[in-house]
Amino acid sequence: MAESHCLAPDSWQPSACSPVSGGSSEDMRAESTLRFPARDLKPYGEYVRSEDLIVGEVYFRVDFVDDDMLVPEVVPVVFVGRNLTPGDDSRSSALLYFQDFDSYSAGIRYGTIRAGSQKGADQSLEDVDEPPSFECAEETEYSGVFEFEKALDQLLTCSLRRKPCSEA
Repeated sequence: MAESHCLAPDSWQPSACSPVSGGSSEDMRAESTLRFPARDLKPYGEYVRSEDLIVGEVYFRVDFVDDDMLVPEVVPVVFVGRNLTPGDDSRSSALLYFQDFDSYSAGIRYGTIRAGSQKGADQSLEDVDEPPSFECAEETEYSGVFEFEKALDQLLTCSLRRKPCSEA
């Protein structure tokens, strides 16, 4: 009986879920094939609760660019905080702020970049290739973003919608 291995989260090396055996070319193909565990998919998206958002964590927006929800768009965003702009605190509900992943991973942070070269700013817009993108949304019970596994559930559901009825 073949051992069972999976990919370790950080190393991308086998550790404990895909079948591993040795020898023949058939065994080699089996070794390089990973099996995705089956899962039950809910008929709705499970967004992160707004109160559970963590500053600096990466979340995912999953949108569909067509009415039939067959063409997904997955966008990584970083939660950067609540009520970051003066005057936000006077609102009846908080504003949630998200930053595009590329600028965040390049070290750009909300409040550290200014138009022009103002004194006291860590960086100016002239110093960066792509200006950062920030989104804000009124805080409700759910944030409108997914953790990775829940975003993946949306893609799996889309995959099932895309299959012809005879295959589903």
